[in-house]
Amino acid sequence: MDALILALESSGELGGAALLARGSLLGEELVSGPRRHGAELMPCVDRLLAKQRVSREQLGVIAVNAGPGSYTGLRIGLTTAAALGYALNKPVVGVGAFDCMALQFVTDRAFDTRFRGELWPVLDARRDEVMTARFVFEKGDLRRVGADMLVPPAELSRQAAPGSLVFGSGVAPYENLLKPQPLKLGPWAFEIAPASVALQAWRELVNVADPAAVERKPVMPRYFRQVLAMTTEERAAQSSAGRASD
Repeated sequence: MDALILALESSGELGGAALLARGSLLGEELVSGPRRHGAELMPCVDRLLAKQRVSREQLGVIAVNAGPGSYTGLRIGLTTAAALGYALNKPVVGVGAFDCMALQFVTDRAFDTRFRGELWPVLDARRDEVMTARFVFEKGDLRRVGADMLVPPAELSRQAAPGSLVFGSGVAPYENLLKPQPLKLGPWAFEIAPASVALQAWRELVNVADPAAVERKPVMPRYFRQVLAMTTEERAAQSSAGRASD
């Protein structure tokens, strides 16, 4: 995709906007502190566009982190993205928080690209549970394996392959539960950068030549407890299917 992508991030302490074209970051404007996101996100967009001498009308796609994440943070980003999309008649796409985290992790200069194995970005969902998803990195290629999960830390340790890299805010509260396992614990304080939201959106849209071809539908937030409800229903369905086959 050659169109300009404006990406918004407001799910954590670090928020802001990024502008990307053809897979290359043109600029990024940051806001620190979640209590400022509501008041500062739109001015942040305006500052970014002004610095890059880009008008709102020149944008092709609006991208936003759709979670999982906190209710308030996600709502700010999604509301802002929807307002821009509506006012400018531009498509709005939501990308997953864990996809952004994994991509940001492997594109960091400190990451050893010779690594081969599983990556598990982790967020603290509280109530002795973590939100996570499994990714595999091999020969420079990052791919997701399966859906987001809400699980106890012990279950994460059970599912992760030996030598897996586990990182994110969900590591610190449950470090003692993860340490005995043959896992590599990465950075705890991990904030998603707007640039990672932009790059993930571009990866998902890279084969779309015209922004007009992007499907236009409301972007729904993915909250921690929503995933819990989905997981519970799925487990019940699997249990019923198992009993039926007995």
